[in-house]
Amino acid sequence: MLTTIIITKNEEKNIARAIQSASFSDDIIVVDAQSTDQTATIARRLGARVISRPWSGYGVQKNFGAEQAQTTWLLYLDADEEIPPALANEIKTVTNQPTVDFYWLKITTVFLNKPLTHLGGHNLRLFKKSAGRWNQSHVHEQVQRYPDHALSNDFKLVRLDDSFSRLLQHSLLHHSHPNLASYLTKMHHYTSLDAKQITITQRHRSGRSIRPVWWLPYHLAFRQLVKLLIYRRGLLDGWPGIVWCILSSYYEWEMGQKYLAQTNISSSKAN
Repeated sequence: MLTTIIITKNEEKNIARAIQSASFSDDIIVVDAQSTDQTATIARRLGARVISRPWSGYGVQKNFGAEQAQTTWLLYLDADEEIPPALANEIKTVTNQPTVDFYWLKITTVFLNKPLTHLGGHNLRLFKKSAGRWNQSHVHEQVQRYPDHALSNDFKLVRLDDSFSRLLQHSLLHHSHPNLASYLTKMHHYTSLDAKQITITQRHRSGRSIRPVWWLPYHLAFRQLVKLLIYRRGLLDGWPGIVWCILSSYYEWEMGQKYLAQTNISSSKAN
């Protein structure tokens, strides 16, 4: 049996699509961070269990949702995402006949009304309740598998290439921002969270070590632009793809600037 868990905050424009796409689940739990719009009302009307609680962080909200679930399998869905029928069928197949405890989902972003087919990513979204939990990172939270034996406290992050997980073939749709203003508003918030996380861990979200040097924002931005535009072939997704690559590059630059500000190093001159 499967429970879909969605964490929300003022998502009245998106929540119906997400819940309807997850209707194949045995249960749908919406953990709502005290929305002031119609998110909770819409979710209840569509049959979801809505639990309202103050915002306490991405991983904490998701783990709270897991505690309320009574099924073997948990599927995590963002409010602006949608599960196409082909993916729904694949999820039902692997949860009925699993080969591992964790499954990664491919994600295709829809940006400016166009699917960015060359810039897809993947996230760990489907796993057994008894197998793991989310960590408590400020942003870009990850799944940890429980220790192999009761006396161990060694919680390991689940990796895409490990023996504990598999990648599903069909993609989840992420209905990203309908306009640039929407993207920038969210970006400014996330770059602050990312910079805070780097200050704590001294690592980029990719896992690479970070040093607070004045040229860091430019290095991060250039690396991201080349990676997405050339190596990931974002050019082939047309103008929406090119704009997405440029914005992603700017994200890295702004995140680097905020990180340096927290370490009292200016990127305008060498230290």
